[in-house]
Amino acid sequence: MSFQDSAVYQRLNPPHSPALIASTEKVRDVKISPDGRCILYQVQPFYKVDRTTAALWLARTDVEQSARQLTSGEFNDKAAVWHPNGKRVVFLSDRHSPGKSPLLYTVLVEASIDTEPVVLSTGFGKKGVQAFDISPDGKYIAFTSVDDPTDEDLKKFQEKDDAREYGSKSGLSRLRLYDFATQNISTTQGIRQDMHVESFTWSPDSKELLYRLRQNRGSEYSEMEIVVERIMIDGFECPKSVSSYPRSPSGPNIWLSSGHVATLQSYEPHNSLDARTLFGQRIDQNWRVDKSAKRVAKLYGVTEDAVRIVNLGASSAGDGMVAVEVCKDVDTHIDVVLFSKHDVKTLFTLFQTNEEAIWFGAWDAKKVLTESGEVSFVFAAVLSSGIRHQPPNVWAGRVVGSNGGTVLEKLRLSSHLQWLTDAPMIKAEVIHWKATDGTQLNGVVRYPPGYSASSGVLPTILFIHGGPYRRDIPDYMPYFCNWRELLASAGYLVVSANYRGSQGRGHQFAHAANYGVGVHDWADCESMVDEVIRRGIADPQRLGVAGWSHGGSLTAWGVTQTKSRFRAAIVGAGATNWEGMVMESGSPELEAAIGRSVPWDHSGALQSIRKNSPVHSISGVTTAVLILHGEKDERVPVAQALGFWRGLKRKAEGRAREAAQMVVYPREPHGFVERKHAEDVLRRVLEHFNNYL
Repeated sequence: MSFQDSAVYQRLNPPHSPALIASTEKVRDVKISPDGRCILYQVQPFYKVDRTTAALWLARTDVEQSARQLTSGEFNDKAAVWHPNGKRVVFLSDRHSPGKSPLLYTVLVEASIDTEPVVLSTGFGKKGVQAFDISPDGKYIAFTSVDDPTDEDLKKFQEKDDAREYGSKSGLSRLRLYDFATQNISTTQGIRQDMHVESFTWSPDSKELLYRLRQNRGSEYSEMEIVVERIMIDGFECPKSVSSYPRSPSGPNIWLSSGHVATLQSYEPHNSLDARTLFGQRIDQNWRVDKSAKRVAKLYGVTEDAVRIVNLGASSAGDGMVAVEVCKDVDTHIDVVLFSKHDVKTLFTLFQTNEEAIWFGAWDAKKVLTESGEVSFVFAAVLSSGIRHQPPNVWAGRVVGSNGGTVLEKLRLSSHLQWLTDAPMIKAEVIHWKATDGTQLNGVVRYPPGYSASSGVLPTILFIHGGPYRRDIPDYMPYFCNWRELLASAGYLVVSANYRGSQGRGHQFAHAANYGVGVHDWADCESMVDEVIRRGIADPQRLGVAGWSHGGSLTAWGVTQTKSRFRAAIVGAGATNWEGMVMESGSPELEAAIGRSVPWDHSGALQSIRKNSPVHSISGVTTAVLILHGEKDERVPVAQALGFWRGLKRKAEGRAREAAQMVVYPREPHGFVERKHAEDVLRRVLEHFNNYL
C-alpha cells in the first residue's frame, strides 16, 4: 500500500482512535517516601462513566517495573501523601459514600490491595475535606473544609427557597486541625470568618501555620489582594499579620527552616500574564511582594520560568532547600535551591529532560541519607516522549552528594498505557524559526505514522495550545482536548507553535500576551505554518486550525482575520467576545488582560481602542467552523460559542455559513469529565477535518 493510500485509510481508522483515547488513564501525583525508597502515585481514568474513580500505586525507587496497586480503584482515592514515619499513607477518598465529598483515610504501606483503608475520623463534616497537610512531626493534620449547613439552611434547600446573592460570603473554607493521638478535630480560632482560606503550610517545628486569605471563594477573587498571616496551633495567641500579595501566588507557600517563605509569583507580581518566578522572603520581616521590594530574593523568570516548588527540608547547616521545576524553551530541569541567612542561590540541577516531558507537574524530590551516611537526592517523575514513542510512566533516579555529583541510572518503575506503546509511532520533532519581526520561536511538528521525506506535502493542521501561559512540548499523551496525536494518527501533519505569551522563555516573552489577542500570538502561530510550507512538508491548499480554551480563542481570531486561508477550523471552548468574557467569565481580570478591553472603563489603561474580538470580524469568512463547548463552562461561558455560531450563520460566506456547526455538551465544565462526551468530541474533530480537508 502506498503512503497516500495508507493515509486515506488512516484518516478513517486512526490507530489512536477516539474510543481508545476516551477510555485511557492518567498517571500523576507522585510522592517519594521519607527514606527515598518508595514512590506513591495515582492512576485515574481520564473520564468517568458513572462516577470518578482512582487507584493508588506503590513502586520501589531502585527496582525497575516494581509498581504495584495499593488500593482497589473502585473509589476516588486521591491526594495521597506519606506520613512522616514512612509506614503509612494518608489520602482523600469517597469510599464511605461513593461520589460524595471525600474524607481522610489511611492505609499501611505493607498492606495488600484487599486491605480496607481506615477512616481517620467521622467528624470531618458533611462537606468533607478540601485540602490537607501533615505536620512535619507527624502529630497533626491541618485541613480546610466548609462549615456544615445549619438546620435553617437545610430547610431552605428542601423548600427550594434557595435564591443566591452573587458575591455573598457563603461556603468559605475554614482551617482546622486533626490530632492523631486523640482523633479530635478543632477549628483554628482567631482567623477571620469573613475571608476564605485559600492555602496553608506548616512551620518547620510544627508549632505554627502560615495561611493565605482571600476576600471570597472563586477564581475571581484570586486576582485581588491576598492577606498572609501566621498562627500558633496551641490556640493561646491571636493570628499575626505577615504581609500581603497583590494577587494569588501559584501553588502553596513553603515555610523553610532558614526562616524564609518560598513562593511562586509572576515576575512582576501584579501581572496576571507573566513568567512565574521564585521569590524568597524572611518571615520575621514585614515584606510586601512587589517589583521594588528590597527584602525579596528573586530567582528565575528572566529567560526561563519557575513553575513548581517542593520542600527538601534543611541542609546540614540548617539552611532551607527547595527543588524547583524550571521550564526552558521546550525542555524542563529540576534545580536544587539553597536559602541561607545571607543568600538564595541555585546549587545544582537534579534532573534534566532529554527529548521527553514531565506530565503536568507530576514529580517529586527528596533529600535523604544513604546507609553509609552520604547525602543523596532522589527524584521521581511521570515522563513521556513523543520523540522516543514513550507514553507516560513513573521514572526515578538519584544524585549522590550534597552539592550534586554522581547521577545514578534513571529507572522506569511502571508499565501503564501499553496501548500507546503498541500504537504506530507518531514522529515528533522540535523545530525553530523566526517570526516576521525576527523573534526566535520554537514549536513541535508531529508526522503521521510511516511518513518519510519522499511522502510529499501533507494536509496540515495548526493545533494551538491554551493558556496562553502554557507551552507545547514533545510529550506523548492524547486526551479529549489535545488532538495532536489523534490527527497525526489520521494522516495529518500537526504543527504547534509556542507563541509569545507562552511558558518557558521568561518575562519578556510571557508578558507579550499583555499587548492583547492578535498582536503577537496569532502572527507567531501563522508563521509556523509558513515555515513548514517553506520546508516543503505542508500542503498550502489544505490547511486547518484548531485549539481548546485559549487555543480555541486564537483559532476564532485566526479564522476571522485570514478569512479563507484555512479550509476547516475547530473552536473548542474559545472566547470570541472579550468584553463579554470580562462580564461573564469566572476570571474577569485575567480576561481583561488578555482582551485589553473592559466595557465599564473607557478612560483607563484597558480602554477599548479597537474591535479586537473575533465576533466583530466574521464577514467574509469562508472557513468551515465547528464549535464545541461545555454547557456548564464557567471559565469561558457557553454564550461565547453561541454568539460566534450566530454570527457565522448570518455573516459568513456561503459554504462557511452552511458548514458552521455548534455542539454543546450537557453538564460539562471547561475541562470535560464524562467519557461519552470525550469520545464524541474526538469523533467530531476527526470527521470535521476529514470532511473539509
